[in-house]
Order: sequence, then C-alpha cells, then structure tokens
Amino acid sequence: MSHHHSSAAARRRRLAAVTAAGIAATFALASCSTGVDPAGPAPSGAPESYEDFTFTSWNYGEDAQRALIEQEVAEFTDEHDVTADLVTFPFAEYKNQLILRSRDGSTTGAAQLDIADLPSLAASGVLADLSAYSEGADYTEAALKNGQVDGVQYGLPWYTGSIGLIQNEQLLKEAGVTEAPATVADFEDALRKVKALGDDVVPYALATKPEAIKDFIPWFRTFGSAIVAGGKISVNDDGAVKALEWLTQLNQDGLVELGLGRPEARTLYVQGKTAFFDDANQVRGTIADQATDPGLIDHTVPVARPVVAPGDAPQSLAWGGLIVVFEEGPTQTAAEFAKYYTSTPEVGVNRYKEIGSVPTTDAALKDEALTSDPYASTWQSQITDSAAPNPLWQFPNYAQMEAKLAEEIQAAMTGKKSAQDALDDAQAAMQGLAD
Repeated sequence: MSHHHSSAAARRRRLAAVTAAGIAATFALASCSTGVDPAGPAPSGAPESYEDFTFTSWNYGEDAQRALIEQEVAEFTDEHDVTADLVTFPFAEYKNQLILRSRDGSTTGAAQLDIADLPSLAASGVLADLSAYSEGADYTEAALKNGQVDGVQYGLPWYTGSIGLIQNEQLLKEAGVTEAPATVADFEDALRKVKALGDDVVPYALATKPEAIKDFIPWFRTFGSAIVAGGKISVNDDGAVKALEWLTQLNQDGLVELGLGRPEARTLYVQGKTAFFDDANQVRGTIADQATDPGLIDHTVPVARPVVAPGDAPQSLAWGGLIVVFEEGPTQTAAEFAKYYTSTPEVGVNRYKEIGSVPTTDAALKDEALTSDPYASTWQSQITDSAAPNPLWQFPNYAQMEAKLAEEIQAAMTGKKSAQDALDDAQAAMQGLAD
C-alpha cells in the first residue's frame, strides 16, 4: 500500500471516528455541507474540489478491523486534504439504521452494505448511480453483478466471496473416493462410501436449520430451479421439487442429518467426522484453529458443487460487501472514495493479507499473495467466479420468505408433506409476501 508523507497525527486529525451513540453531531455537520451537492456522480470522475464526507461501516465497530480501516481511509483523506467521519452501527441493526437515516438525509457520503440489502436500499431511491465509476476499474464480472439492481450499478464491490462446498480429502480417501465428485450421482456414491466408515460419521453436514436455509438455494438451482422467474416466486418448479426429493432421500438414507446449523457443521468437520459441508471461504481460519487433527487443514479442499449432467454450470451462493454512495451530500467525493477503496490493487491485497478479505479486481486477484495460495485460488476459480446472489434478495421481505421456505423444507425433510405439497405451500406464502 502506498504511504503519503503526512504524519500519523495529521491522519488522526482528518479522521473523526464516531459510534452510533454519538453520531448526532456528525450527521448535523454532514447535512450542513456547503460544498458542491451534485445530483449524481459526474462521468468525468474527479470532482472540481474534494469535500469532507462520512463513511459508515459495521466493520469499523469491530476490533479486528478498526485500525485497518482508519489507515486505509487516511490514505484517501490525506491525499485530498479532507476529513472523513467514520460511523458505525451494530450489524444486527445496520440495515434499518441506514434506510431510516438515508431517507431523512441524516446519513450521507459512502457506506458499507451487504449485497443482500442492496435491492431494499436501492428501492428507497436514496442511492447514487455509480456506473460511471465502475467503468475501467478492473472489477471482476461476478463482483460487479453483486452491486447491480436492474442493470444499474448502485454499489462498488469492496470484497467478495461465496458459500461453497468443502471436502476432507483424507477422509474421502479412507472411504475409497479418490476424485472430487463431478456429478450428483458421483456425490451420492461418495456419501454412501463415507457412511460405510462408521455410524459416528455424517457423510454430508448439510446445514438444515432454518437460519441456514440459503444453503438449499444452490441445490435447487443445480436441479434447474429458477427460484424466481419473471418476478414471481417459483420455488415449486420441477427443479426445486426434484432437488428437495433428492435431499429428503439423502436424509432418509442417513447421508445428511437434520438439526445441523453452520456451527454444528463446522464442529463435525474439525472433528474429522464429515467429508463435506458448505461454508464461506474464510472458514479456513476456523478449521486451522479448531481442528482436532492439526493436519486437517492440509486436506481441506474447496470443490465445485456437483452437477446433474456433465457440462452443467456448478452452483454456489455469492456473498460480499459493497460501498454505496448516497445522492444527498458530497456525492462525487464519496464516489471517488468508494472507487479508490474498492479498486486499488494495493489496498485489496493488503486487506487480504491482514484479514483474509478477498479483493474484487482482476489485478489484485492476480497478485502473488493470492495466486501462491492454492486454497484461495482454487476457491476463486471453482466457486466464487460462478457464484450468484440469492434471487430472493430482490424482495424487501426476503427474510420472511426464507423463513417460510425453511418451514416447508423441514416439513418435507421430516416426511410430514411431499416435496411438491411443501413447495406449493411455500410458493403461495412467499408470493403473498412479494405482492
């Protein structure tokens, strides 16, 4: 990362850090800005003069990232001789705080945003179009799509990742499985071989608890479900029904286990008691720290999700963070900051080295820090490059929709309803929430 000549004291003067408990004065200052207040970012890029701005981030409230964010933001503020007010809210209330405060103009500048929350905030009409700032910035196609709603670039991708399939190669070898399963049939065969190792092994630690229901979305897509088609909920289409029938059969055959959440699946994995589980790319740190066998991390390999037929596209669920810019306030300065923060290769590579956050530009991904790491480069090529966001995120009530889907999937997995009946009921309830 490049370093400017201003001192640490100067950087501190240009960074006014505030928390949710003390942000009133900050917002008052932001709303009284006397600088240029453009209707939107200028395609030409750099503003005529830079202004003080606010950057809101839930990560700033976390000890693991606070100092890093201060350092990174100071690179920009020192360069342009402006002040950035750093604001944070707890993650659990973050989305609601942004929506409420952006509507009355008390939140301006730039803000971190989970990709799941972009459609809701974009629908409120408070976000600037950042399309001009994404052009020529070297973002990966998958990362760029995470920041789009109806083709408009409302967010610049800050970090990206995916929830994908992870396997224990050593356990699979013990079971006689020497190659990663390419098809669903191969996968099922591998699970049956692992089950033969003993009753204390769960072949596939599929997270089946309601809060982890998003893990079913890639399997529905694997079997051809659209989940959402033409703006309508389609969780009861042929692909979804086939997927749920197959997953229910896996449960009946003892190849998956009900009642597992993400933490329980991780525990089984670090104990060497499962061959496969789904998780985010950063789980490697947890595995290395908690594994019963210190050598487990060396046998942990990310794999493309098996497909129904050879040639099908492997499915995985994208996740990540964006930086968005509000239409009110110092929009152009905030947009320049967002572009700097998300597309500067040195910043992205340094974040990866410091906290494992995966960058979003091709240049950063080609850095030796990532290419020399087999786990990271394999995860990127096998999982993240083809990952897609959850289609339910386009609806403001997506959390309630997922809860209803989870309820009906549980009914099918436990034999209380057929897959078709359960998903018909889910579709009706979810469409009611969408209308």
